[in-house]
Formats: sequence, structure tokens, C-alpha cells
Amino acid sequence: MDASYRPLGGMHVDAKTALDTKIRPKLEESFGTGMTDAILSAYAQQLGVSLNLPTRDQYVQLAEAVASDTRVREMWGFSKAKFQALAWKGALRN
Repeated sequence: MDASYRPLGGMHVDAKTALDTKIRPKLEESFGTGMTDAILSAYAQQLGVSLNLPTRDQYVQLAEAVASDTRVREMWGFSKAKFQALAWKGALRN
């Protein structure tokens, strides 16, 4: 089994699914599709992360980087951004 999969109450949630169902929608609520794509692409490139098939570790790195982004912190505030990073990372554990 791929290291990016983890059992989740009888089902598996991979990092790509978590990215597409947790991080991306939350960013799009605040920033729209274009800015969300720009934020994710910038950090994916900086971290060497594939947005098409991230590993669990890459997903966690991306979640932390996005939550640390200046635009995200200005929009949501430091506390909410930090909380959101924890929630995103927890999506793979739940």
C-alpha cells in the first residue's frame, strides 16, 4: 500500500484527496480559485511538492507553508491560520 494512504474508519484518505477536499476549498472560500491556485503552486514549487500526487509528508509541509503565508495570515489572522493548519494536518489522521 502506498505510504500516502492511511486507514480511516474502514476507508482510506490519501494526501491528494485531503488537498482537494480540505485545503483547496478552504482557500477558495477566502481567495477564489485563481489566488488559491497561485498560493498552492508557489509553495508546491518552493517545497518540491507534486500537487497531483503528494505524499503524506508533502501534504503536511504544504499545509504548514500555506498557513504561514502572509496573505493567509492577513486574511484569517495568525490564530485562525495556525488552527487551520492543525485541522488540515488532522484530516489525514481522522
